[in-house]
Amino acid sequence: MDPAIRYVAIIDKSNTLVECKGQGTFFLLLSLETWVDFVSIGPLLTLGSMGNKLESSCGRLGYVIGRFKKALVIIYQLRSFMVVAVMDAIVQVQQLEKIAAFLKKVDEGEIRQVPT
Repeated sequence: MDPAIRYVAIIDKSNTLVECKGQGTFFLLLSLETWVDFVSIGPLLTLGSMGNKLESSCGRLGYVIGRFKKALVIIYQLRSFMVVAVMDAIVQVQQLEKIAAFLKKVDEGEIRQVPT
C-alpha cells in the first residue's frame, strides 16, 4: 500500500492477532517477537481506555498515532478489525488519511482484494 510501511498487523474483533507481516530494514529496529507482543496488547489498551470514553462526545475514533524518534505506530480502528502499522517517521498526515480512507473501503466491503 505504501512503501513507508515497515510492519502491519491485523487484529480481529476478539483482539486476536490474525496476520502480521514486516519488510525492509526495520527488522533491525524492532524484533518480530517484540512486535507481536505489542500488537497483542497495545491497541487494546490504547483504544479501550481512550476510544470508549470519548466516543459518545467526540465520535468514532479513526486512528491513533504514536510518534517515536525513528518510527510512527498507527492504530486504525475499523468496524470489523484493527490494523496496526509501523511506518517511517517521515510520513506525512496526508498519507495517514489516505490509508485510513482505503481501510474504511476495505472494512465496508467496497474493496475485496488488497494490493500487495
